[in-house]
Amino acid sequence: MTVTDTTEATEEEVTAAEAPATPAPWPPATDHKVVGTLFVVLGIVFLVVAGVLAAVMRAQLSGPDTGVVTDSTYRQLFTLHGTLGVFGFLGPVWVGVATAVVPLQIGAARLAFPRLQALALWLVVAGGGMMIASPFASGGKVISGWALSTPIPEGRAFRGESADLAVLGLGLVATALVLAGANLVVTVIKMRAPGLSLRRTPLFSWSVLVSGSVLILALPVLVGALVMLFVDRHYNGSIFNGFTGSGGGDSLLWPRLFWFAAYPTLWAFLIPGLGVAAEIVPVFARRRLFSHRRATAALGALGVLAFAGWGSQVASLSRARGMFAVGALLVLAPVASVALNLVATAGSGLREATVRAAELFTAPMAYMAGFLVVLALGLAGAAVAAVGSSTIAARDYWQVATQHTLFFGASTLAAVAALAYWAPKLWGRHLSEKAALLAATLLAGGMLVSGLAMFVLGYQEMHVHVATYASDDRFRPANLVATAGAVLTALGFVVFVSDLALSVVGRRGRAAGADPWGGHTLEWATSSPPPSYNFDRLPEIRSEAPVLDLRVAAQLGSEGNG
Repeated sequence: MTVTDTTEATEEEVTAAEAPATPAPWPPATDHKVVGTLFVVLGIVFLVVAGVLAAVMRAQLSGPDTGVVTDSTYRQLFTLHGTLGVFGFLGPVWVGVATAVVPLQIGAARLAFPRLQALALWLVVAGGGMMIASPFASGGKVISGWALSTPIPEGRAFRGESADLAVLGLGLVATALVLAGANLVVTVIKMRAPGLSLRRTPLFSWSVLVSGSVLILALPVLVGALVMLFVDRHYNGSIFNGFTGSGGGDSLLWPRLFWFAAYPTLWAFLIPGLGVAAEIVPVFARRRLFSHRRATAALGALGVLAFAGWGSQVASLSRARGMFAVGALLVLAPVASVALNLVATAGSGLREATVRAAELFTAPMAYMAGFLVVLALGLAGAAVAAVGSSTIAARDYWQVATQHTLFFGASTLAAVAALAYWAPKLWGRHLSEKAALLAATLLAGGMLVSGLAMFVLGYQEMHVHVATYASDDRFRPANLVATAGAVLTALGFVVFVSDLALSVVGRRGRAAGADPWGGHTLEWATSSPPPSYNFDRLPEIRSEAPVLDLRVAAQLGSEGNG
């Protein structure tokens, strides 16, 4: 038997893993659903911290020099906001969703290495805590943005615990994401149910396989760079030498190492969002995906091409900028392919009247609509940046706008859609449809408003890392609009988190059955919420949508009997 295929299952082979004779009174700490939920909660906590920092920064930028914070404090907030937003929120929340859902989707009773995921969780707790504590520690502060482009701007004078906490914290979180990603990759490859070949793997699980592979290849480079930075600081390694180059170190080495790791990582956090979209849209369109094979190929190609455009983020690579600009443009093609596949699927369902109007206003579809709109804006901004790499692409705020819309905005809305879609399965409760419509409108509207305003600031050549700007009012209107968009986004998060807490924790949400959405994949073949061992019995798997196959067969049987 090869890695890529499993044998067809006989009726005797499709029983799930043996259930314990006496169920435990509470789920074990290594239950993937529990660990996944804790990852999601942790990501939301870090998002709240990053959001508070963003609120302070937007208040500072609402005028030319409001005096809310000093320039140095603003740069510290900017650095921590970006680092927590990417590595503290996006990474853990997607690892959490994947940890909870993937074993259910592939018919497994557990992860390949259950304790490894629990270890990764505690590494994120420790690393995130260190990053949050770093501004309050002694010594020079890291004030260079989440890319840490000049993490030691004062050279030898830059000493103390603050930078050490930032470096060690980021290193722990990156290590945790590598371990968790590797665990998920092995789970998808080795733990699939009989009959579920890789070609039949659900697209979310496939996207997790691709995303995890990208993390395994990219983030060790960042961890290695952080180790070199630590050696440079404490043992006179002269690798970067304080990023001044005065002691033989190469000050241009850091941005190349960082972006070689960070650029693919950003795509790795978007890839599962596309996988979620490929799960949700066909279910509510009451159709199979227009082309499962093309979507599988596109997601795989996206994982490969994610490494092609990292140099477009490095200003010092002027000679190779054209090559990396082509790479940054090519990586958008698989994303567009998946989006067109989704549009074709939804359009087919609407044309054949298989979709009722009420189904378009469910919580998952509300968030998914926002995801697709924000994704379109992000793709447009990234395409302009790739084509015009010598002009507006090189302006700082255009890059910030692209990162906020394409990577943070779209990825976040997809994660919210995933939680709304799988909440009935994981926790046995539906989220509120009315709250979802309000939250989706606020989130998508806020991200669009702030994103467009940031694109305008990029066109106007406003730089990041600055807490003040000229008082000629050139930048003030767009900054005010961006602040208004940030307020809308924050309100959307408040509504969503409140809905999640009331519906799930407060048990006010409508109770869910085993298959409340009419799903296609294996997670809908067990109870809601599932037992610790996931399945009593698995259905026979003959395609990528085994639960849909069962419904179709039952319908045909009833029609034949009638």
